[in-house]
Amino acid sequence: MSKRIVIVGGGSSHWSPKLLADLMLTPALADQTYVLHDLSEPNLSRIGRFATKLARTLGVGAQIEMETDPERALAGADYVLITISTGGLESMAHDLAVPEAYGVYHTVGDSIGPGGWSRTLRNVPVFVELAERINRLAPRAYVLNYTNPMAQLTRALGLRCARPVVGLCHGLFENLEFLKGFFGLASEDEMSVRYAGLNHFFWITGLTVRGEDGLAWLRHKLESQTLPELRAAAEPGVVNSYVADELYRATGLIPYLADRHTSEFFSPYLTSAANLERYRIKRTSIADRQESLRRAESAIEEMTAGGIPERYRQRSRETAADIMSAIATGRPFIDVGNLPNAGQVANLPRGVVVETPVVVTPSGFDAVAMGELPEPARTWVERCANVQEATTQAALSGDLEQALAALALDPLCAHLTWSQVREMGLRLLRATAQWLPQFAGRI
Repeated sequence: MSKRIVIVGGGSSHWSPKLLADLMLTPALADQTYVLHDLSEPNLSRIGRFATKLARTLGVGAQIEMETDPERALAGADYVLITISTGGLESMAHDLAVPEAYGVYHTVGDSIGPGGWSRTLRNVPVFVELAERINRLAPRAYVLNYTNPMAQLTRALGLRCARPVVGLCHGLFENLEFLKGFFGLASEDEMSVRYAGLNHFFWITGLTVRGEDGLAWLRHKLESQTLPELRAAAEPGVVNSYVADELYRATGLIPYLADRHTSEFFSPYLTSAANLERYRIKRTSIADRQESLRRAESAIEEMTAGGIPERYRQRSRETAADIMSAIATGRPFIDVGNLPNAGQVANLPRGVVVETPVVVTPSGFDAVAMGELPEPARTWVERCANVQEATTQAALSGDLEQALAALALDPLCAHLTWSQVREMGLRLLRATAQWLPQFAGRI
């Protein structure tokens, strides 16, 4: 019997083409029913046409359904992939612009800081409704979340959804790609990495390469070179990681190499225009995102009218298809995932969502124990994890004062007084009030 794979946010020009290709190229999933669910009819139609042509091009028996109604889309789902952005770029524009007036220069604004806080509050009601629908309409479903803020939304889903939930992100893959190039490896299988932390804020604490201590060799090279220099040699054209290099010098651990994400967990980098320039931190503007979206949509239209390029005939590094294949075939799969901490990071609070290796079986998702995070990484991670947890709980309960208190504790607000934090928070809430039913009439 055909499995029903539902992509919530199926009209996404960034996520859906890649995920659909991965799924169709995976033998256990190639001939299943793919339900694209999106509230935007034009976006849904665009991806639906692409998916139909992709299936025909790959010669698979996938059945493509398009559905704007969430009840019909989720009914009987076996797998639910979530790739949505509540309020879209219009709401996200406020996440960046309002904090900037208070000296917070977000680079991305999707995980922590005032932007991540605002994004959490408006997405949680949608995720609660989604969880309730899954409970009622899809009692067999496995839930895979790609939407940011990863930790907060995966936590909200896990608290309200009766089915197994995991959060997925490709951040670790960027580090692995560098390490593969640095050591001249043909495959990731030649190395083993030990890592733990938060989404966009993880730390590599151990590395074995062909049976040898790879982290020791990397540290040796970093005695005379910087991470940006090593990255430029291993990955021509890549010249960032100045923040990562500084954090490595402070800890002896390898952080997430994408400075635009890592910097958001520390106040000094994003509350100083001089530091943004000094560390060469790239900010992604709304105009950049709009242009990226326009190019993605145009590319899909061109592929649908013309031919499917070779890159869609090969699997990407995303793991959603591997996870579903493991569940379908009963063959376990291990890779990075986000789950509530049940002890996999021994010295972080229980319940907060952490990023570690995860084992996938038909029984669900089980984290692999990574032991303790060394100091000072543990303190930095715990501080941010507590902010994310407090924000999630406030979003679920509709407690306005708790939400503002969580914002005040955020590292990116350390330079602000309480009255400034409150003023900024209320400005963000009022700007996106249409997406905040839990605070209706109080902002």
